[in-house]
Amino acid sequence: MKATTFSFLGACLLSVSSAAVGATVQQLQVQADGRTWTYHLHVPSKATPSGAPLVVVFHGAGGNGRDYLTKNGWATLSEQEGFVVVAPDGLAAIPRLPTNFRLNPRLWNSGQLNANSPRGKINDIAFVNALLDDVALRTSIDTKRVYATGHSNGAGMTFKVGAELSERFAGLATVMGLNSSEGARPTKALPTLMLLGTRDPLNPIEGGERELPWGKGTVPPVAQGIQAWKQSLGCTAAAAKDRDDEQATVERFSECRDGATFTVWYFQGQGHAWPGGQESGLPESVMGPNTTRIQATPLIWQFFSGLPR
Repeated sequence: MKATTFSFLGACLLSVSSAAVGATVQQLQVQADGRTWTYHLHVPSKATPSGAPLVVVFHGAGGNGRDYLTKNGWATLSEQEGFVVVAPDGLAAIPRLPTNFRLNPRLWNSGQLNANSPRGKINDIAFVNALLDDVALRTSIDTKRVYATGHSNGAGMTFKVGAELSERFAGLATVMGLNSSEGARPTKALPTLMLLGTRDPLNPIEGGERELPWGKGTVPPVAQGIQAWKQSLGCTAAAAKDRDDEQATVERFSECRDGATFTVWYFQGQGHAWPGGQESGLPESVMGPNTTRIQATPLIWQFFSGLPR
C-alpha cells in the first residue's frame, strides 16, 4: 500500500513540476526569409551566466515546438541539467493559410518536400541562422556547445542543419526520421546519434510504401540513409555492435572525420512515437506500437553532454 501511495504521489509531483516548468516557456518571434517565424524558449533558472549549452528541437510534421518542450520532457530536463532549450515552429505546407494538422500541417523544408511547392521554396536554413542569433541575444549561450535534435520530418531537418550549418553545431540526434541530405559534404563532421524503431510504419526499416495522415508515399530503406550519412562524415571503420538485447540494438561507426562518431539505436518493437514521450493522439494503426522503456530525451542529452567541448 505504501509503495502504491508513493508511486502515485511521485507521479503527481512530476506532473506539477512539468506544468510549472512549462509555464516558464516563452513564445517569441524572429524574422527570416521575409517571413515571421515563432519559437519556444526555455532558459533554466540555473543557466551558467558565462554561457550555457543550447539544444534546438525540431518537431515532426503536423507538430509544434511547445509540445516537444512540455510533452517530451525537454523543458523539465533543461531545468534539471542547466542547458537552454529552444523548439521552433515550422511553417504551414501552404504558408499563406492558417495551420491545421489534417489540412495544412507545419513542416520543415528538410529536403523531403517538392522543391516547386510553396513550402519547398522557403529557406529554412536562413531561419535557423536567425534563430540561433536571436537566442544568443536573449541569453548567454556557449556557442561551442550548440546541439540539434528532431523527430520524423524534424529529424530530416536535423540532418539538413548538420549538412549545411555544421560550423554552428557540435552534435546531432535524430529520432524516427530519415536522412534526406544524401551526398552532403559538411564543413565539419558532427557526432551523430540516430534513433529508430524496428516497427515504425511511417519510416519502415526496409523502406517501401507508407501511409501518412496526409496521404501515401514511398521511402527508401533506412540503411540507404545511414550509409549516406556515414559517407558524409567520412567514417571508414565497420560498424561495431555496442548493445544487442530485447530492448535495443546499438551500432557505432567510428574513424570519422574530425573525431566524430555515428551511433544508431534500433528500439526493438517501437513504432514512430518519441520514445518516452506523451502519446500524440494518433492511433497505433498510424503510429505503430509505443512499447519501449527507454526514454529518448535523457538519452539524447546524455549523448550531447558527453561530447568533448
